[in-house]
Amino acid sequence: MKRRAGEREKELKKKKLLEELGESRLPYMTPADADFHQLWKTKYSKLVFRKSDTVPEELHQMVQESFLTLRKHDCFFQDLVRIKGKDFFTPVSRILIGNPGCTYKYLNTRLFTVPWPTEGYEIKYCSPQIHDACKALIKLNDYLHIEAVKALQGQNLLESKETEDTPVIDREQNFATSLREKGSVSQDQSSFCVPEDDFTSLNSRTSYNVTLLNYMDPLQMLYLKQEPYFGMGNMAVSWHHDENLVERSTVAVYSYSCEVL
Repeated sequence: MKRRAGEREKELKKKKLLEELGESRLPYMTPADADFHQLWKTKYSKLVFRKSDTVPEELHQMVQESFLTLRKHDCFFQDLVRIKGKDFFTPVSRILIGNPGCTYKYLNTRLFTVPWPTEGYEIKYCSPQIHDACKALIKLNDYLHIEAVKALQGQNLLESKETEDTPVIDREQNFATSLREKGSVSQDQSSFCVPEDDFTSLNSRTSYNVTLLNYMDPLQMLYLKQEPYFGMGNMAVSWHHDENLVERSTVAVYSYSCEVL
């Protein structure tokens, strides 16, 4: 009941905001704006962006070929989901690939992994091409895992330096404030009380056990809704919070746009 009440409250707030906005839209920035990178650093300090040319070309080719192979073999499916008592097919087609037995749940719909080649498991594929496509996604995951660990290590070093540069009295005040606000501090929530083993922590926070592939041809999706807040045009998936995420874990995203063949 509490969850339903919370959802109703969110819907009322959303409705009120849209009524206040009327025909206007909230401003948003793009990389073309002069202050974009400064805003990014201050408001989204945990977001790490890598340009495509920093990723090995061989990996690009392998992963993108795997996407096209899976699409060629009709491995992407739209899900039938229920929203506010009505059934809808998702505009995005999906396939979940990952460790055997792992699942992913959204909108009360649970997806089961198509397992990628895993040592100790005898996995049979309907074609060698699908086997190679799943294997390519393991290599992408391995690369993203290494990059995520490096990024977190860099952030930890930067935060440590900023802490060292902060006057002692300020650090003590910040520490006291943090304790008062949280009430109690667990090992997972803070690095003040119990130092964590860096390698174990970073490794567990970046262990990607599934890859959710999303595909959509916007030209075929004429019924997409307009993004309501920023006037950004048609949207496939609205802004939302993913309840599957484990606290302090990381998410890696690889985006590929291509012409539909």
